[in-house]
Amino acid sequence: MGFFKDLNTLSKQGREMQKNMDVKATMANAMAQMQAGSAMMQQQTAASMMAVHGTDATATISGVRQTGMQLNFAPVIDVDLTVFRNGIPMPVTVRQPVEQIHLGRARVGENVRVKVDPNNPSSVWIDWVSPV
Repeated sequence: MGFFKDLNTLSKQGREMQKNMDVKATMANAMAQMQAGSAMMQQQTAASMMAVHGTDATATISGVRQTGMQLNFAPVIDVDLTVFRNGIPMPVTVRQPVEQIHLGRARVGENVRVKVDPNNPSSVWIDWVSPV
């Protein structure tokens, strides 16, 4: 009898939860998360294209912030950079996932290799693997 009593209790709890559930807010939250994921995937596609077709430059990290997001178990961080391209410094902020093994390089004052989009100099991809 205990099993059926527990099932009945769970059924009652489920019906009570459905009464109190704000479906509109839940759907709006889900839609916002899907849009954020889609935007992140578009950024990653653009970054992979830039990794191949971008022009080489160096940059100095001037700030690092956590975003609380992850992509394939890699933390996504915001990195403030001063990019040196053709001898001209340019401040840029990049949001990019960083593999756990490379997080140690994401610190203020660190020099990194970057690829800069030739058509949009504010679009930068950080090469965490290659040493400067």
